Amino acid sequence: MKRLSLVYRKIENGQMKTYRINIPEPVDNINVQELQQDMEYLKAINVVPDGFEPDEARVTETNIEVLINLIE
Repeated sequence: MKRLSLVYRKIENGQMKTYRINIPEPVDNINVQELQQDMEYLKAINVVPDGFEPDEARVTETNIEVLINLIE
């Protein structure tokens, strides 16, 4: 399973706060420049709460190998 996480951050009362948007099964050929523009756009249309700024985007892949499945 593959997941794209868009990470936004802000400092509030001296502590780092994080807001994430997770997108399951993103396309394989992500254009980084377009993605950065999209992150800014999500902020501009208020999908992201006030004060949070785009920080990073990361793709996470998870592989699951079932070793035992007794009840199907």
